[in-house]
Amino acid sequence: MFESCDFHKKLVTLQPICKRCKMKTIKWLGICLLALLVSGGLSSCGDDEYSSRLRELILKKEMTFMANEMKGDLSYTTTFRNEDLSNYSAQSDASWCHVTIDVEKSQMTVTVDENQNPDERTATVTITDIKAPEVSRSFTVTQKQNDVIKPSSSTVFEVGTDGGYIEIEFQHNVGDCTVRCKENWVQCAIKSGTRGLSSAIISVSVDKNESGAARTAFLTLESESAGDAITYRIDQEYVQKNIFNLPKTEYSIDENGGTINVNAQTNYTQFDIFPPEDSWATLGELNFMTEMSVVTQVVYVEPFTRRAPSRSTQFYWQDETITITQYRNLYFSETEVSLMQQESKKLEVYNPDGISVKWASSDEKIATVDAQGNVKGIAPGEVSITVTSTDGKHKDTIKVTVEKPQDLRNSFSVEWQPYYDVVNGKKMVSSLSCTLNNGSKYTIELTKCEIYCDLKFWSVMEYKNNSGVLAPGDSKKVNFDNLAGRASKFGFTLVWYYTFNGEPFEYRCEYTDL
Repeated sequence: MFESCDFHKKLVTLQPICKRCKMKTIKWLGICLLALLVSGGLSSCGDDEYSSRLRELILKKEMTFMANEMKGDLSYTTTFRNEDLSNYSAQSDASWCHVTIDVEKSQMTVTVDENQNPDERTATVTITDIKAPEVSRSFTVTQKQNDVIKPSSSTVFEVGTDGGYIEIEFQHNVGDCTVRCKENWVQCAIKSGTRGLSSAIISVSVDKNESGAARTAFLTLESESAGDAITYRIDQEYVQKNIFNLPKTEYSIDENGGTINVNAQTNYTQFDIFPPEDSWATLGELNFMTEMSVVTQVVYVEPFTRRAPSRSTQFYWQDETITITQYRNLYFSETEVSLMQQESKKLEVYNPDGISVKWASSDEKIATVDAQGNVKGIAPGEVSITVTSTDGKHKDTIKVTVEKPQDLRNSFSVEWQPYYDVVNGKKMVSSLSCTLNNGSKYTIELTKCEIYCDLKFWSVMEYKNNSGVLAPGDSKKVNFDNLAGRASKFGFTLVWYYTFNGEPFEYRCEYTDL
């Protein structure tokens, strides 16, 4: 600022001067005022404050770069039109991130180094105004991880003949890992996957080696995002072992007998074989099928004629126990049957599966048999009754003896019940009851009952209209009255007359307790 105080004083003192000098004074005053205005303007321009345009610059808040040039550019340039960048400086807080300012082109360039690390990284770039250090701007620079897959240890693995499981560890930071193997005897899968370098497992299952030779498989682990692949090799040995396996140790055959083939899967050529415990089964030849590693032991089984549901035996082959069971599907429960003429009986047959059967008699003049197995005696003699399955595979025969009807007296018994009166001072039997018990297994028919007193006929009781039928275990009672004085020496005799299968018989019993 120019000083003006003294000039004003001088101007005041000049006022009394003459009129001619008055014009000069006014002119001089104008010149002074103009000088004063110019001086004041120059003084104002020199003292005005500096204003930074850094705050108005259009900057990205964040820049992102890929890990390497194969995946993207590692440099980015920003152009600021009509901007003077000479007062600005830029710095990065990370050594891998570089910032330059081109004043002539009004450009700022951010460049990053290739990221060799498996982790993402971040830097901060700060722009500062040199003339106004308190003014600054900053933004973030991010660089993606370097996608990678790599083995944790060896890439070659060995597996035994029996196969098994392998866990192959590798490291990665990608989520698109895949594993494949062309050989179908190897199955593999990745257990886990994640971003950020970490360990993962390839689970490998190897089948038993039955190829007859050692073999090799290759596993390929690859990632499209990492642009890399790892090849693993799996070597499986083949060691021939002694093999003896019986797929089946229990065999069955019907009563007709025959041949059983017991198969063993083995590479043996000599064996320890102990024969069956029972003579009805015997060992036959050994048959070798080398191309299939199968050996067959032949067993011969005799027909089963004994009346029983089944029988079993065992033999031993290389410490293995083989059981043979023979079944009967159809047989008579009894070995032979006897019956009287005109007597019928149902033949009992063991038939657990309820197979359809047919019946036959060797001589129907002696005995007949119906479709339900009921046999009937026709005439005395012997006959064979045969039951056969309708398919002809199973049958049995029973001997049937037909006899003439015989006296059953030894199967009867009687019970007496006397009643007494006193005649002329002497105790005498006045009436008598007798009960006949049929203890046989046959039904008879009583025709009459006679009573004899002292061996003399006295009276008769007749049975008519089937009233005399006496089944096994049944009884018949007869009463005779007015007997007082009729028997004094030999007593009373009862004669029972009956028929059995059409043949007449009689049964005598005596009461002598007078």
